[in-house]
Amino acid sequence: MSGLLEGKRAFVTGSARGIGFAVAERFCEEGAVVALGDVCREEVSEAARRLQDAGHEAFELHVNVADEASVEEAARICNERLGGVDVLVANAGVLYLAPVLQTSREAWERVLAVNLTGAFLTCKAFARGMVERGRGGRIVVTSSLFGRRGGRENAAYSASKFGTIGLVESLAAELAPHGILVNAVCPGQVDTEMMSGLFERRAGLRGMEAGELEEEMISRIPLGRMASPREIADAFVFLASGLSGYMTGQSLVVDGGWSVGP
Repeated sequence: MSGLLEGKRAFVTGSARGIGFAVAERFCEEGAVVALGDVCREEVSEAARRLQDAGHEAFELHVNVADEASVEEAARICNERLGGVDVLVANAGVLYLAPVLQTSREAWERVLAVNLTGAFLTCKAFARGMVERGRGGRIVVTSSLFGRRGGRENAAYSASKFGTIGLVESLAAELAPHGILVNAVCPGQVDTEMMSGLFERRAGLRGMEAGELEEEMISRIPLGRMASPREIADAFVFLASGLSGYMTGQSLVVDGGWSVGP
């Protein structure tokens, strides 16, 4: 590894598994000390142990990003243990699939509470510390390809991810004078447990087999496969490192060509 994040201190939410864990792992490999945050207490503890066993500097925090007090406590602990963070990754999110006419207000509000309000609360708490320390920083928010376009059964999730892009662009404008760069990563289809669950649920909604739906989806990706979590994590390393020093307010799509078609 090249040490792109040597000496940096990072906090990654939603890091017990999937993209979030891959980001934490890649940050560690590039030299960062990483605090892993997740609402799943046992899973995030195990994720941190895996990194520690590999010789990395990492520790876990139990955090519910939809709860402002929980987020503020996570920021306090990071200040206490790390002296603040240089890189924040607001990645925590939930997926909900249903046609609009079958989406309850409770389900809608839960998705927005975690995916959008959670990103807002996390960015606000940690950006405050970056501003106070006066050393600049990087904030990377996980949006989605569906933060750039809508889709069937995707209204709540897509609306929340569109919102994160607006949040990123606004934060980028406000925080640039403080040397804090704010960008988003918009993954396409990624080979994670969440994606496996998505195929099962969406296939049920459409009266299809999960394998049939997966084949149809992959046929629309010019590269002919889903991304690995580590491939998505590499985009976060780029945005967290000095390689992106003149880049802010952007939404980096990593989708294997999905958005340009097969």
